[in-house]
Amino acid sequence: MASTRVLVGTRKGAFVLSSDEARQEWTVQGPQFLGSEIYHLKGSPLDPQRLYASQSSGWFGQVVHRSDDGGVTWETVGNDFTYDGVPGKHQWYDGTLRPWEFTRVWHLEPSRHDLDTVYAGVEDAALFRSTDGGHTWSELSGLRRHDTGPQWQPGAGGMCLHTIIEHPGDPARLYVAISAAGAVRAGHARRAQRPLNHRRAGRCLAAAWAGGVGGRVRVRPPRLRRRDEPGHRGAR
Repeated sequence: MASTRVLVGTRKGAFVLSSDEARQEWTVQGPQFLGSEIYHLKGSPLDPQRLYASQSSGWFGQVVHRSDDGGVTWETVGNDFTYDGVPGKHQWYDGTLRPWEFTRVWHLEPSRHDLDTVYAGVEDAALFRSTDGGHTWSELSGLRRHDTGPQWQPGAGGMCLHTIIEHPGDPARLYVAISAAGAVRAGHARRAQRPLNHRRAGRCLAAAWAGGVGGRVRVRPPRLRRRDEPGHRGAR
């Protein structure tokens, strides 16, 4: 019988919930990282035993962990998220300019194309990549350096890159959502960055992938929009 697993990140630790296909009874593993806020917990689509966790606390700051046995044991991996070059500035809540400053990792996205590649979305909003299983990180700075970057402002929870979607057929194409800058079709090259917002930057959007290799991105402001590849225009 097929199994079901749910990865749960809470303000008091992480849990791994397991059940069979009927989902009537559950086994709860945890809490892991007791007392710490877990901003994201994500498994690799290539190896279900490999998990990544983003732990954040007022005492210990930001820490990234990796498990290779489904969450039974954990290894602390790299935690150096240094912006590439001069960070520049973005708008604050009141419209004044403030420099980019790393706070925490909001999203971890293991690649569906390579086991040791994983992406991280951070606050202040930027996109990072590791190709060695999370031990070292480098910024894909074309996103932050986009022409709209100085217009980005934090939402209620901060200026966070909270969603990363890897294209199932093109490992160099990513879709990200930022609070409160909107959604962007991102890539490994600087010229590959393309905002998907309707008319302007500065909206809090969520994004989801629907379908397979030839699918579409669903960008969700207060009203749902669908963007067929390659994402030039949206339809409600």
